Amino acid sequence: MKKYNQGIRRLLYIGISLMQTTIMGYNSRPPRLTVVLVVDQFAHHYIGKLMPHLKHGLKYLFKNGVVYTNAHMPHGQPGTATGHAGLNTGTCAKDHGFTSNAWYTNGKKVSCDDDDSGNALVLSADGTYDYGKSAHLLMVDGLSDQCVLQSEPRSRFAAYSISGKSRSAIAASSKLGKPLWFDNASGRITSSKAFFDTLPEWVEKFNNDNDINCMDSIMWKRMYPQSPYAYNFYNINNYDYARTHTSMLNRSLPIRDEERPRHPYHFFEKTPQSNQRILDCAHACIKAHVSRKHRDRLLLWVCLSPLDKVSHQYGPDSLEAIDMIYHLDKQIQRFMRKTLRVFALTSDHGVMPIPELLHKKGLTQARRIDRLEFTGNINQKIESKHSLANVVINHKGQELVLNASIMERLTPKKRLAVINDIKLYAMQEPGIRNAWAYDEFIRIPTLPNTLEDNIKNQLFRGRSGSVIIQTEPYNVITHWPEGSSHKTPYDYDTHVPLIIFHPGKFERRYVRKRVAALQLANTLAEILNVPKPSASTYEILPDLFDPEYQ
Repeated sequence: MKKYNQGIRRLLYIGISLMQTTIMGYNSRPPRLTVVLVVDQFAHHYIGKLMPHLKHGLKYLFKNGVVYTNAHMPHGQPGTATGHAGLNTGTCAKDHGFTSNAWYTNGKKVSCDDDDSGNALVLSADGTYDYGKSAHLLMVDGLSDQCVLQSEPRSRFAAYSISGKSRSAIAASSKLGKPLWFDNASGRITSSKAFFDTLPEWVEKFNNDNDINCMDSIMWKRMYPQSPYAYNFYNINNYDYARTHTSMLNRSLPIRDEERPRHPYHFFEKTPQSNQRILDCAHACIKAHVSRKHRDRLLLWVCLSPLDKVSHQYGPDSLEAIDMIYHLDKQIQRFMRKTLRVFALTSDHGVMPIPELLHKKGLTQARRIDRLEFTGNINQKIESKHSLANVVINHKGQELVLNASIMERLTPKKRLAVINDIKLYAMQEPGIRNAWAYDEFIRIPTLPNTLEDNIKNQLFRGRSGSVIIQTEPYNVITHWPEGSSHKTPYDYDTHVPLIIFHPGKFERRYVRKRVAALQLANTLAEILNVPKPSASTYEILPDLFDPEYQ
């Protein structure tokens, strides 16, 4: 009887403990360090193609983490700023406002992170530049903000983001976090007065200890020079439709290209060495903010942009893109060995193969639609019919921007007639599936997870174009005559990797349910015991927590 009573007491104790865990939240002792790796333009289709040749960090995460194999960006025009802002805020562009890297307001192009208030000047080596960067155009709070708001006197909670691009870093840090990015004018890591009065000592030390200007040139060598299989892919050495027709590998590349004074570090930014610099800066950030001597916490976004830069130039099937991933595989392994805590890995968007190469393979519907020819043809027909010149002033993503001063002078009936004709002429172009007026489209009911709903998710009044375009698959409107792009609602542009890994808690599981990558923000908020971003309505990722907790 005594043993029986002891058994009952143990069961009651376990039951009460489980109830307390459920009531108090997932984690009464949340992690002090959480790292989110965002690999720019890391499309999911790379995984199946390259997994047999991955040997290090990426392979380890895919083997040991909770892997969501059907994760998508719910956007119609996936892009860098839109994706990073979505991962941080847990919302789509219709809420957070970063509809693209840039948009047009009153006919003027505005970059998503521009700030001309004078209070956000970018920090230079000897003062400030004459332009500013901040998150003031981001319309909602993000996970980074929520973490910083939970700081206590005895336990500060910092949120940092480190990237090769200012827009990635700022979208991930939002207003209360601390973004750092590669300054393509000086080769240093920098930020702006919106976030720091001066750069922290640890950043200055990193810049001084890792001054790339001390080197004249760098060499990009293949990760697996002896492997007969790692590079055995179609079109890997085809440079016919690349923006640059010579390879970057196995030749001396200048650190600073004096022939490109407006963008002197353009070679370095497209190399594996650039990824390593971002990861090294991230490690320095961790050393400065996480210690066993105090209870401070850190959310760190590591936004790796070189793959995006090199893939735009050479295409996703190129030697440069493939070898970049092989190098990143090894670099992530070294980084994880130093900082193994809670890890998440994902991407902001995918990428479309070069349409000319697809056309040569037999997908004859694949084509590149020249932006100037497309808008020029529409303007010519509108002028011929309505006697209005240059009504379409620009093309942004897959949207047409109209001349507001002309359209405002027209009567409502005339304005509607002009817009309807623009839609008609747009759809006469081969490769265009549909076209809508902005005000028409936002009122059309759409079902979740449809192409049309994803397009609508990215519309924000005053920042989106007046006419919304949907291309056919493997068709893209672009001003680039060569290279690759990513501005469509199709799988190759929206399907991204998504992994969460926490040894002993989140590991060794594949989840095949369709999820939105934007669910990551609320999921991390749950893990970190902080409030979710206020505008997010997404559920946490499925099959991660115990059923009793859910």
